[in-house]
Amino acid sequence: MDLVQLRMFCAVADTGSVARAAELLHRVPSNLTTRLKQLEEELGTDLLIREKQRVRLSPVGHNFLGYAQRILALSEEAISMTRQGNRPEILRSAPWKVRRLPACRVCSRRITSVIRRSLCP
Repeated sequence: MDLVQLRMFCAVADTGSVARAAELLHRVPSNLTTRLKQLEEELGTDLLIREKQRVRLSPVGHNFLGYAQRILALSEEAISMTRQGNRPEILRSAPWKVRRLPACRVCSRRITSVIRRSLCP
């Protein structure tokens, strides 16, 4: 299992389509299909239910999605922390927290805010 497979899985879960996920990730659909099959084989279970025009998550896939999202978020946090040195960074993805950002800036001028939108946190 690698981060690329997890990004692919999250993109398919988000779009409901291998073709749309492949387009978003700048890959060919056959590459996603192969990598997702490898992930399922490694885990020993089906994460996706494949239908004619769409793909949906299996019950195990729903559970796995949360783990995949957390792993990807932690990976991004680790990269960010390493690039920043010792300055801590907190990553959150709740839309309602955006309204609180101006108040946080008043409390401390050392807080830097970065807002990103992505398929998977």
